[in-house]
Amino acid sequence: MTAASSTAGEIAARIDRLPLTWVQWRLALITQLAWGVIIALDGMPATLYPYVWGPAHAFGPAEFSLLLSFQFGIGILAGEYVMGYLGDRLGRRTAMIISALAVSLLIWPTALTDNFGLLLLFFALGSLGMGGVLAANVVYMTEIAPPHIRGRLNQGAQTLAVLAAAVLRNVPAIFLLPHAYRLYIYLEAAFPLIILLPFLIWGLPESPRWLEARGRRAEAEAVMARLERQVARYAGELPPPDVSRHRVETVEHVPVREIFSGIYLRRTIVLMISWTLGYAGIVYGQAGFAPLFLAAHHFTAGMTFTTLLWTGIVGGMGALFVGSLTGERFERRGLILTGGVLGLLTAVVLYTWTTPTGLVVGALLGNAGLNFWLFNMYNYTAAAYPTRLRSVGTGWTDGLGHVGSVFGPIVAGSLFAATAAQGFVGWLAWFAIPGGLVPGLLVYFLGFNQKKAVLEQISA
Repeated sequence: MTAASSTAGEIAARIDRLPLTWVQWRLALITQLAWGVIIALDGMPATLYPYVWGPAHAFGPAEFSLLLSFQFGIGILAGEYVMGYLGDRLGRRTAMIISALAVSLLIWPTALTDNFGLLLLFFALGSLGMGGVLAANVVYMTEIAPPHIRGRLNQGAQTLAVLAAAVLRNVPAIFLLPHAYRLYIYLEAAFPLIILLPFLIWGLPESPRWLEARGRRAEAEAVMARLERQVARYAGELPPPDVSRHRVETVEHVPVREIFSGIYLRRTIVLMISWTLGYAGIVYGQAGFAPLFLAAHHFTAGMTFTTLLWTGIVGGMGALFVGSLTGERFERRGLILTGGVLGLLTAVVLYTWTTPTGLVVGALLGNAGLNFWLFNMYNYTAAAYPTRLRSVGTGWTDGLGHVGSVFGPIVAGSLFAATAAQGFVGWLAWFAIPGGLVPGLLVYFLGFNQKKAVLEQISA
Protein backbone atom coordinates (compact mmCIF):
# COMPACT_ATOMS: atom_id res chain seq x y z
CA MET A 1 0.00 0.00 0.00
CA THR A 2 1.28 3.44 -0.91
CA ALA A 3 1.38 6.08 1.80
CA ALA A 4 0.18 9.63 1.33
CA SER A 5 2.61 11.90 -0.45
CA SER A 6 2.91 15.51 -1.54
CA THR A 7 3.83 14.40 -5.07
CA ALA A 8 1.32 15.92 -7.53
CA GLY A 9 0.17 13.09 -9.77
CA GLU A 10 0.59 10.29 -7.25
CA ILE A 11 -3.16 9.71 -6.91
CA ALA A 12 -3.58 9.60 -10.69
CA ALA A 13 -0.67 7.15 -10.94
CA ARG A 14 -2.18 4.95 -8.24
CA ILE A 15 -5.51 4.87 -10.10
CA ASP A 16 -3.86 3.91 -13.38
CA ARG A 17 -1.86 1.01 -11.92
CA LEU A 18 -5.02 -0.73 -10.64
CA PRO A 19 -6.15 -3.91 -12.41
CA LEU A 20 -9.77 -3.95 -13.55
CA THR A 21 -12.04 -5.38 -10.85
CA TRP A 22 -15.64 -5.09 -9.70
CA VAL A 23 -14.60 -1.91 -7.83
CA GLN A 24 -14.18 0.15 -11.01
CA TRP A 25 -17.17 -1.53 -12.65
CA ARG A 26 -19.38 -0.56 -9.69
CA LEU A 27 -18.36 3.11 -9.83
CA ALA A 28 -18.69 3.27 -13.62
CA LEU A 29 -22.10 1.59 -13.56
CA ILE A 30 -23.42 4.11 -11.03
CA THR A 31 -22.38 7.01 -13.27
CA GLN A 32 -24.09 5.37 -16.24
CA LEU A 33 -27.20 4.67 -14.20
CA ALA A 34 -27.22 8.43 -13.64
CA TRP A 35 -27.12 9.04 -17.38
CA GLY A 36 -29.84 6.50 -18.14
CA VAL A 37 -32.28 7.50 -15.39
CA ILE A 38 -32.05 11.23 -16.11
CA ILE A 39 -31.89 11.02 -19.91
CA ALA A 40 -35.00 8.80 -19.88
CA LEU A 41 -36.84 12.12 -19.45
CA ASP A 42 -35.03 13.69 -22.40
CA GLY A 43 -37.34 13.90 -25.38
CA MET A 44 -40.56 13.51 -23.41
CA PRO A 45 -42.33 15.92 -25.82
CA ALA A 46 -41.42 13.56 -28.69
CA THR A 47 -43.01 10.71 -26.74
CA LEU A 48 -46.21 12.60 -25.88
CA TYR A 49 -46.97 14.71 -28.94
CA PRO A 50 -47.95 12.02 -31.48
CA TYR A 51 -50.42 10.35 -29.10
CA VAL A 52 -51.50 13.07 -26.62
CA TRP A 53 -51.07 16.73 -27.58
CA GLY A 54 -51.26 16.23 -31.36
CA PRO A 55 -54.58 14.29 -31.44
CA ALA A 56 -56.01 16.73 -28.84
CA HIS A 57 -55.03 19.69 -31.10
CA ALA A 58 -53.32 21.35 -28.13
CA PHE A 59 -50.74 22.85 -30.51
CA GLY A 60 -49.35 22.17 -33.95
CA PRO A 61 -46.21 20.69 -35.53
CA ALA A 62 -44.34 24.02 -35.54
CA GLU A 63 -44.84 24.45 -31.79
CA PHE A 64 -43.83 20.83 -31.28
CA SER A 65 -40.51 21.45 -33.05
CA LEU A 66 -39.95 24.53 -30.91
CA LEU A 67 -40.70 22.52 -27.76
CA LEU A 68 -38.04 20.00 -28.77
CA SER A 69 -35.61 22.87 -29.38
CA PHE A 70 -36.10 24.27 -25.89
CA GLN A 71 -35.74 20.94 -24.11
CA PHE A 72 -33.05 19.38 -26.29
CA GLY A 73 -31.16 22.61 -26.81
CA ILE A 74 -31.53 25.72 -24.68
CA GLY A 75 -32.18 24.01 -21.33
CA ILE A 76 -29.46 21.39 -21.71
CA LEU A 77 -26.97 23.97 -23.00
CA ALA A 78 -27.52 26.14 -19.91
CA GLY A 79 -27.33 23.07 -17.67
CA GLU A 80 -24.04 21.94 -19.15
CA TYR A 81 -22.43 25.35 -18.71
CA VAL A 82 -23.62 25.79 -15.13
CA MET A 83 -23.15 22.19 -14.00
CA GLY A 84 -19.92 21.80 -15.97
CA TYR A 85 -18.48 24.65 -13.95
CA LEU A 86 -19.86 23.20 -10.70
CA GLY A 87 -18.41 19.82 -11.61
CA ASP A 88 -14.92 21.31 -11.67
CA ARG A 89 -15.59 23.67 -8.75
CA LEU A 90 -17.55 21.45 -6.33
CA GLY A 91 -16.95 17.94 -7.60
CA ARG A 92 -18.27 15.39 -10.10
CA ARG A 93 -20.46 13.58 -7.56
CA THR A 94 -21.96 16.84 -6.27
CA ALA A 95 -22.85 17.94 -9.81
CA MET A 96 -24.68 14.67 -10.48
CA ILE A 97 -26.65 14.93 -7.22
CA ILE A 98 -27.73 18.50 -8.04
CA SER A 99 -28.68 17.37 -11.55
CA ALA A 100 -30.91 14.57 -10.27
CA LEU A 101 -32.73 16.98 -7.96
CA ALA A 102 -33.12 19.62 -10.67
CA VAL A 103 -34.65 17.38 -13.30
CA SER A 104 -37.12 15.76 -10.90
CA LEU A 105 -38.29 18.92 -9.18
CA LEU A 106 -38.61 21.06 -12.30
CA ILE A 107 -40.23 18.76 -14.88
CA TRP A 108 -43.24 17.32 -13.02
CA PRO A 109 -45.43 20.46 -13.50
CA THR A 110 -45.72 19.58 -17.21
CA ALA A 111 -48.32 16.99 -16.13
CA LEU A 112 -50.66 19.77 -14.98
CA THR A 113 -51.10 21.66 -18.26
CA ASP A 114 -51.19 21.43 -22.04
CA ASN A 115 -50.58 25.17 -22.41
CA PHE A 116 -47.74 25.52 -24.88
CA GLY A 117 -45.99 28.41 -23.09
CA LEU A 118 -45.96 26.65 -19.73
CA LEU A 119 -44.77 23.40 -21.29
CA LEU A 120 -41.96 25.33 -22.98
CA LEU A 121 -40.93 26.85 -19.65
CA PHE A 122 -40.93 23.72 -17.51
CA PHE A 123 -39.35 21.40 -20.08
CA ALA A 124 -36.53 23.94 -20.51
CA LEU A 125 -36.06 24.26 -16.73
CA GLY A 126 -36.15 20.51 -16.19
CA SER A 127 -33.50 19.94 -18.82
CA LEU A 128 -30.98 21.92 -16.74
CA GLY A 129 -30.45 18.70 -14.79
CA MET A 130 -30.06 16.75 -18.02
CA GLY A 131 -27.24 19.05 -19.05
CA GLY A 132 -25.65 18.56 -15.65
CA VAL A 133 -25.47 14.79 -15.89
CA LEU A 134 -24.06 15.02 -19.42
CA ALA A 135 -21.22 17.22 -18.16
CA ALA A 136 -20.38 15.01 -15.16
CA ASN A 137 -21.06 11.30 -15.68
CA VAL A 138 -18.49 10.41 -18.33
CA VAL A 139 -15.91 12.70 -16.70
CA TYR A 140 -16.10 10.73 -13.44
CA MET A 141 -15.96 7.38 -15.24
CA THR A 142 -12.98 8.45 -17.35
CA GLU A 143 -11.09 9.56 -14.25
CA ILE A 144 -11.33 6.17 -12.51
CA ALA A 145 -10.45 4.12 -15.63
CA PRO A 146 -6.80 3.04 -16.15
CA PRO A 147 -5.67 3.63 -19.75
CA HIS A 148 -5.33 0.01 -20.79
CA ILE A 149 -8.98 -0.77 -19.97
CA ARG A 150 -10.64 2.63 -20.56
CA GLY A 151 -12.49 1.59 -23.71
CA ARG A 152 -13.63 -1.71 -22.25
CA LEU A 153 -14.83 -0.18 -18.98
CA ASN A 154 -16.47 2.91 -20.47
CA GLN A 155 -18.44 1.25 -23.25
CA GLY A 156 -19.21 -1.80 -21.14
CA ALA A 157 -20.72 0.36 -18.40
CA GLN A 158 -22.52 2.53 -20.93
CA THR A 159 -24.65 -0.45 -21.93
CA LEU A 160 -26.41 0.09 -18.58
CA ALA A 161 -27.10 3.71 -19.56
CA VAL A 162 -28.78 2.58 -22.78
CA LEU A 163 -30.76 -0.14 -20.97
CA ALA A 164 -31.95 2.17 -18.20
CA ALA A 165 -32.99 4.94 -20.60
CA ALA A 166 -34.80 2.55 -22.97
CA VAL A 167 -36.68 0.74 -20.20
CA LEU A 168 -37.60 3.77 -18.10
CA ARG A 169 -38.70 5.81 -21.12
CA ASN A 170 -40.63 3.16 -23.06
CA VAL A 171 -42.07 0.59 -20.64
CA PRO A 172 -44.25 3.12 -18.77
CA ALA A 173 -45.25 4.60 -22.17
CA ILE A 174 -46.45 1.20 -23.40
CA PHE A 175 -48.85 0.85 -20.47
CA LEU A 176 -49.79 4.47 -19.70
CA LEU A 177 -50.05 6.29 -23.05
CA PRO A 178 -52.20 7.94 -24.10
CA HIS A 179 -54.92 7.38 -21.48
CA ALA A 180 -52.83 8.06 -18.33
CA TYR A 181 -50.15 10.40 -19.62
CA ARG A 182 -50.16 12.54 -16.44
CA LEU A 183 -49.24 9.48 -14.40
CA TYR A 184 -46.53 8.78 -16.96
CA ILE A 185 -44.97 12.22 -16.37
CA TYR A 186 -45.18 11.92 -12.57
CA LEU A 187 -43.54 8.50 -12.70
CA GLU A 188 -40.74 9.64 -14.99
CA ALA A 189 -40.05 12.67 -12.78
CA ALA A 190 -39.85 10.44 -9.68
CA PHE A 191 -37.27 8.00 -11.09
CA PRO A 192 -34.17 10.18 -10.43
CA LEU A 193 -35.22 10.63 -6.80
CA ILE A 194 -36.18 7.06 -5.94
CA ILE A 195 -33.75 5.11 -8.13
CA LEU A 196 -30.70 7.30 -8.61
CA LEU A 197 -30.13 9.49 -5.56
CA PRO A 198 -29.46 6.60 -3.12
CA PHE A 199 -26.68 5.29 -5.38
CA LEU A 200 -25.10 8.73 -5.80
CA ILE A 201 -25.25 9.62 -2.11
CA TRP A 202 -24.20 6.31 -0.55
CA GLY A 203 -22.45 4.42 -3.35
CA LEU A 204 -20.27 6.96 -5.15
CA PRO A 205 -17.22 8.61 -3.53
CA GLU A 206 -15.88 11.83 -5.01
CA SER A 207 -13.39 11.38 -7.84
CA PRO A 208 -9.93 11.07 -6.22
CA ARG A 209 -8.35 12.44 -9.40
CA TRP A 210 -10.43 15.60 -9.05
CA LEU A 211 -9.66 15.89 -5.32
CA GLU A 212 -5.95 15.72 -6.06
CA ALA A 213 -6.20 18.35 -8.79
CA ARG A 214 -8.02 20.64 -6.34
CA GLY A 215 -5.22 20.24 -3.81
CA ARG A 216 -7.45 18.31 -1.37
CA ARG A 217 -4.78 15.67 -0.70
CA ALA A 218 -6.14 14.28 2.58
CA GLU A 219 -9.56 13.58 1.05
CA ALA A 220 -8.01 12.16 -2.10
CA GLU A 221 -5.81 9.89 0.01
CA ALA A 222 -8.79 8.67 2.05
CA VAL A 223 -10.82 7.78 -1.05
CA MET A 224 -7.82 6.26 -2.83
CA ALA A 225 -6.79 4.12 0.11
CA ARG A 226 -10.30 2.73 0.39
CA LEU A 227 -10.40 1.90 -3.33
CA GLU A 228 -7.01 0.22 -3.13
CA ARG A 229 -8.11 -1.96 -0.22
CA GLN A 230 -11.22 -2.98 -2.15
CA VAL A 231 -9.28 -3.76 -5.34
CA ALA A 232 -6.65 -5.71 -3.39
CA ARG A 233 -9.36 -8.08 -2.11
CA TYR A 234 -9.95 -9.16 -5.71
CA ALA A 235 -6.50 -8.76 -7.25
CA GLY A 236 -4.00 -9.33 -4.46
CA GLU A 237 -0.84 -7.25 -4.12
CA LEU A 238 -0.88 -4.12 -6.27
CA PRO A 239 2.01 -3.05 -8.53
CA PRO A 240 3.87 0.18 -7.66
CA PRO A 241 2.61 3.40 -9.30
CA ASP A 242 4.66 5.20 -11.96
CA VAL A 243 4.38 8.86 -10.93
CA SER A 244 6.72 10.00 -13.72
CA ARG A 245 3.94 9.69 -16.32
CA HIS A 246 1.33 11.61 -14.31
CA ARG A 247 1.94 15.36 -14.07
CA VAL A 248 -0.96 17.03 -12.25
CA GLU A 249 -1.32 20.79 -11.80
CA THR A 250 -3.28 21.63 -8.66
CA VAL A 251 -5.56 24.68 -8.87
CA GLU A 252 -8.01 26.51 -6.64
CA HIS A 253 -10.07 28.10 -9.40
CA VAL A 254 -11.52 26.74 -12.64
CA PRO A 255 -9.48 28.19 -15.57
CA VAL A 256 -12.33 28.27 -18.10
CA ARG A 257 -10.42 30.39 -20.65
CA GLU A 258 -7.79 27.68 -20.95
CA ILE A 259 -10.02 25.52 -23.16
CA PHE A 260 -9.70 28.27 -25.79
CA SER A 261 -5.90 28.48 -25.75
CA GLY A 262 -2.84 26.38 -26.57
CA ILE A 263 -3.38 22.82 -27.73
CA TYR A 264 -6.94 22.87 -26.42
CA LEU A 265 -8.17 25.52 -28.87
CA ARG A 266 -8.21 23.19 -31.90
CA ARG A 267 -9.75 20.38 -29.86
CA THR A 268 -12.47 22.70 -28.56
CA ILE A 269 -13.33 24.02 -32.03
CA VAL A 270 -13.48 20.56 -33.63
CA LEU A 271 -15.56 19.19 -30.77
CA MET A 272 -17.98 22.13 -30.76
CA ILE A 273 -18.63 21.83 -34.50
CA SER A 274 -18.95 18.05 -34.36
CA TRP A 275 -21.27 18.07 -31.35
CA THR A 276 -23.42 20.78 -32.95
CA LEU A 277 -23.89 18.82 -36.18
CA GLY A 278 -24.37 15.52 -34.36
CA TYR A 279 -27.01 16.80 -31.97
CA ALA A 280 -28.81 18.50 -34.84
CA GLY A 281 -28.84 15.28 -36.81
CA ILE A 282 -28.03 11.75 -35.73
CA VAL A 283 -29.04 12.36 -32.10
CA TYR A 284 -32.04 14.68 -31.74
CA GLY A 285 -32.84 15.18 -35.41
CA GLN A 286 -33.32 11.43 -35.63
CA ALA A 287 -34.66 10.48 -32.19
CA GLY A 288 -36.95 13.51 -31.85
CA PHE A 289 -39.01 12.46 -34.86
CA ALA A 290 -38.73 8.65 -34.67
CA PRO A 291 -42.07 8.22 -32.83
CA LEU A 292 -43.78 10.59 -35.29
CA PHE A 293 -42.22 8.68 -38.22
CA LEU A 294 -43.58 5.36 -36.93
CA ALA A 295 -46.98 6.94 -36.20
CA ALA A 296 -47.06 8.21 -39.79
CA HIS A 297 -46.64 4.58 -40.87
CA HIS A 298 -49.70 3.56 -38.81
CA PHE A 299 -47.90 2.30 -35.70
CA THR A 300 -50.09 2.58 -32.60
CA ALA A 301 -48.64 3.94 -29.34
CA GLY A 302 -48.10 0.40 -28.05
CA MET A 303 -46.41 -0.69 -31.28
CA THR A 304 -44.22 2.43 -31.40
CA PHE A 305 -42.85 2.25 -27.87
CA THR A 306 -42.49 -1.52 -27.90
CA THR A 307 -40.43 -1.15 -31.09
CA LEU A 308 -38.32 1.66 -29.64
CA LEU A 309 -37.84 -0.30 -26.41
CA TRP A 310 -36.42 -3.49 -27.84
CA THR A 311 -34.55 -1.89 -30.75
CA GLY A 312 -33.04 0.57 -28.27
CA ILE A 313 -31.90 -2.26 -26.02
CA VAL A 314 -30.68 -4.63 -28.74
CA GLY A 315 -29.28 -1.98 -31.10
CA GLY A 316 -27.87 0.43 -28.53
CA MET A 317 -26.54 -2.11 -26.06
CA GLY A 318 -25.31 -4.38 -28.86
CA ALA A 319 -23.25 -1.60 -30.44
CA LEU A 320 -21.67 -0.64 -27.12
CA PHE A 321 -21.05 -4.27 -26.20
CA VAL A 322 -19.11 -4.72 -29.44
CA GLY A 323 -17.22 -1.49 -28.64
CA SER A 324 -16.40 -2.80 -25.18
CA LEU A 325 -15.01 -6.03 -26.62
CA THR A 326 -12.67 -4.08 -28.89
CA GLY A 327 -11.28 -2.33 -25.80
CA GLU A 328 -8.41 -0.06 -26.78
CA ARG A 329 -7.57 -1.84 -30.04
CA PHE A 330 -9.05 0.94 -32.21
CA GLU A 331 -8.76 4.71 -32.06
CA ARG A 332 -11.93 6.25 -30.68
CA ARG A 333 -12.20 8.73 -33.54
CA GLY A 334 -12.53 5.77 -35.92
CA LEU A 335 -15.37 4.39 -33.79
CA ILE A 336 -17.14 7.77 -33.96
CA LEU A 337 -16.95 7.64 -37.76
CA THR A 338 -18.37 4.11 -37.68
CA GLY A 339 -21.40 5.45 -35.83
CA GLY A 340 -21.89 8.05 -38.57
CA VAL A 341 -21.73 5.36 -41.27
CA LEU A 342 -24.37 3.34 -39.41
CA GLY A 343 -26.56 6.46 -39.37
CA LEU A 344 -26.28 6.71 -43.15
CA LEU A 345 -27.20 3.04 -43.51
CA THR A 346 -30.23 3.67 -41.28
CA ALA A 347 -31.54 6.37 -43.61
CA VAL A 348 -31.11 4.13 -46.67
CA VAL A 349 -33.04 1.29 -45.01
CA LEU A 350 -35.89 3.52 -43.80
CA TYR A 351 -36.26 5.08 -47.25
CA THR A 352 -36.13 1.89 -49.33
CA TRP A 353 -37.78 -0.67 -47.02
CA THR A 354 -41.06 0.75 -45.73
CA THR A 355 -42.80 -2.45 -44.62
CA PRO A 356 -43.25 -2.96 -40.85
CA THR A 357 -40.25 -5.32 -40.89
CA GLY A 358 -38.12 -2.75 -42.70
CA LEU A 359 -39.10 -0.02 -40.26
CA VAL A 360 -38.12 -2.22 -37.33
CA VAL A 361 -34.77 -3.05 -38.96
CA GLY A 362 -34.23 0.66 -39.59
CA ALA A 363 -35.04 1.49 -35.95
CA LEU A 364 -32.55 -1.18 -34.86
CA LEU A 365 -29.78 0.26 -37.03
CA GLY A 366 -30.72 3.79 -35.99
CA ASN A 367 -30.32 3.01 -32.30
CA ALA A 368 -27.03 1.24 -32.96
CA GLY A 369 -25.59 4.14 -34.94
CA LEU A 370 -26.87 6.84 -32.60
CA ASN A 371 -25.49 5.21 -29.46
CA PHE A 372 -22.18 4.19 -31.02
CA TRP A 373 -21.63 7.77 -32.24
CA LEU A 374 -22.90 9.44 -29.07
CA PHE A 375 -21.11 7.44 -26.38
CA ASN A 376 -17.79 7.34 -28.21
CA MET A 377 -18.05 11.11 -28.56
CA TYR A 378 -18.65 11.37 -24.80
CA ASN A 379 -15.57 9.27 -24.07
CA TYR A 380 -13.44 11.09 -26.63
CA THR A 381 -14.44 14.52 -25.29
CA ALA A 382 -13.81 13.74 -21.62
CA ALA A 383 -10.28 12.61 -22.41
CA ALA A 384 -9.48 15.77 -24.36
CA TYR A 385 -8.97 17.99 -21.30
CA PRO A 386 -6.88 17.82 -18.10
CA THR A 387 -8.48 17.14 -14.71
CA ARG A 388 -8.49 20.78 -13.63
CA LEU A 389 -10.91 21.67 -16.46
CA ARG A 390 -12.22 18.30 -17.68
CA SER A 391 -15.80 18.91 -16.56
CA VAL A 392 -15.98 22.47 -17.85
CA GLY A 393 -14.34 21.45 -21.15
CA THR A 394 -16.84 18.65 -21.58
CA GLY A 395 -19.69 20.94 -20.56
CA TRP A 396 -18.69 23.76 -22.92
CA THR A 397 -18.14 21.59 -26.01
CA ASP A 398 -21.05 19.21 -25.49
CA GLY A 399 -23.09 22.16 -24.19
CA LEU A 400 -22.49 24.41 -27.17
CA GLY A 401 -23.23 21.37 -29.29
CA HIS A 402 -26.77 21.62 -27.99
CA VAL A 403 -27.14 24.71 -30.17
CA GLY A 404 -27.61 22.00 -32.77
CA SER A 405 -30.46 20.75 -30.63
CA VAL A 406 -32.03 24.20 -30.90
CA PHE A 407 -32.08 24.52 -34.68
CA GLY A 408 -31.86 20.79 -35.47
CA PRO A 409 -35.45 19.86 -34.56
CA ILE A 410 -36.76 22.94 -36.41
CA VAL A 411 -34.86 22.01 -39.58
CA ALA A 412 -35.67 18.32 -39.16
CA GLY A 413 -39.35 19.10 -38.55
CA SER A 414 -39.55 21.33 -41.62
CA LEU A 415 -37.90 18.68 -43.80
CA PHE A 416 -40.06 15.99 -42.22
CA ALA A 417 -43.25 17.83 -43.22
CA ALA A 418 -42.01 19.08 -46.60
CA THR A 419 -40.91 15.65 -47.85
CA ALA A 420 -43.62 13.49 -46.26
CA ALA A 421 -44.98 12.58 -49.70
CA GLN A 422 -41.48 11.54 -50.83
CA GLY A 423 -40.90 9.09 -47.99
CA PHE A 424 -39.54 11.78 -45.62
CA VAL A 425 -36.33 11.79 -47.65
CA GLY A 426 -35.35 15.29 -46.52
CA TRP A 427 -35.47 14.31 -42.85
CA LEU A 428 -33.58 11.08 -43.49
CA ALA A 429 -30.84 12.85 -45.43
CA TRP A 430 -30.58 15.56 -42.75
CA PHE A 431 -29.81 13.30 -39.81
CA ALA A 432 -27.65 10.90 -41.85
CA ILE A 433 -25.26 13.12 -43.80
CA PRO A 434 -24.64 16.56 -42.20
CA GLY A 435 -25.88 15.17 -38.87
CA GLY A 436 -23.88 11.95 -38.67
CA LEU A 437 -21.38 11.29 -41.42
CA VAL A 438 -19.89 14.81 -41.59
CA PRO A 439 -19.09 15.17 -37.85
CA GLY A 440 -17.67 11.64 -37.91
CA LEU A 441 -15.33 12.65 -40.73
CA LEU A 442 -14.34 15.88 -38.91
CA VAL A 443 -13.29 14.02 -35.77
CA TYR A 444 -11.56 11.28 -37.74
CA PHE A 445 -9.39 13.61 -39.84
CA LEU A 446 -8.90 16.54 -37.43
CA GLY A 447 -8.94 14.73 -34.08
CA PHE A 448 -6.13 13.26 -32.00
CA ASN A 449 -5.17 9.76 -30.86
CA GLN A 450 -6.18 8.41 -27.44
CA LYS A 451 -5.62 4.66 -27.66
CA LYS A 452 -4.02 3.25 -24.46
CA ALA A 453 -2.62 6.67 -23.54
CA VAL A 454 -2.23 7.91 -19.96
CA LEU A 455 -4.98 10.42 -19.24
CA GLU A 456 -2.55 13.07 -17.96
CA GLN A 457 -0.54 12.75 -21.19
CA ILE A 458 -3.29 12.87 -23.81
CA SER A 459 -4.94 15.82 -22.06
CA ALA A 460 -1.81 17.77 -21.09
